[in-house]
Amino acid sequence: MNRRILSVGVFMVLMLSSLLAGRQGYCGAKEAITADLNQALLRMFEERQEDIVTQDSIRAYKRLRQVSDGEVWLAIADRKLCRNLKNRKLKDNAFLSFHIVDEAYPGKFPEADVISSDTLIVNNEATGTTLAVKSYARLSAIGIFRMSDQRWSFLLAFAALLWAAGTAFLFRKKETLTGTVSYGGLSYSPEDKCFYDASHAFVHFTPMQYRLMLMLWQAPSHSVSKEEICALLWPKKADANDTLYTLVKRLKPILEACSELQLVAHKGRSYALEIRPKTSCQPNVRKMSATC
Repeated sequence: MNRRILSVGVFMVLMLSSLLAGRQGYCGAKEAITADLNQALLRMFEERQEDIVTQDSIRAYKRLRQVSDGEVWLAIADRKLCRNLKNRKLKDNAFLSFHIVDEAYPGKFPEADVISSDTLIVNNEATGTTLAVKSYARLSAIGIFRMSDQRWSFLLAFAALLWAAGTAFLFRKKETLTGTVSYGGLSYSPEDKCFYDASHAFVHFTPMQYRLMLMLWQAPSHSVSKEEICALLWPKKADANDTLYTLVKRLKPILEACSELQLVAHKGRSYALEIRPKTSCQPNVRKMSATC
């Protein structure tokens, strides 16, 4: 049981590490994109100085703000900005946006499905305006994920899957080699010499109950005659029928509480382990549940 818990724990740690590595790679990609947008915007400003935004764009912005009741946001595809980007995958998705800094300046830019640079404040002497400028890259979460470095994430996920497959194979192989067999919600391990219920919890039997259960478990069809049981359990006792009856009577409720099996007498000549038929009421289960 402890080995199974350990194997599941290792699998969960590997999967959690994979998720954390994937998240770190994703966040790292976003930071790299932001840094690239920042440097491209600064280099563009160094090249163009005062006319980072054309006068036509500024006039169009002012006109739209006059006739519009809502906030105006212009997206401008700029070749120099795209040329200064180091990441080629951003060149087709990058653009500029600006606001005129005055009483109507909203103080923030839209941030939906885009990654933005820091805000650059520029004084445009030709128009006598102060501009708040940002560069953007329009990317979805999937697009950012594709651009991120997920090698460690995939490696850890692959290791987790290998671990799960390997441990499952080893457990099955061990069960096959040790001969652990389940029947009616009960299993027996020759290696441990113990019986376990369906949840792999140890089932406690007295020494005589254990010997009787082992005889029935290992017998063909799980059936043994009364004479054979008495001869093996009480070889020196002339008539052990009453003793056997008492042993069976005490074993029945324990067995029924911990499994789907029942101990059945066949015409007073033999006893057998059989899977009891399903019924809507099992009064003995609650009564003997503490025994298992």
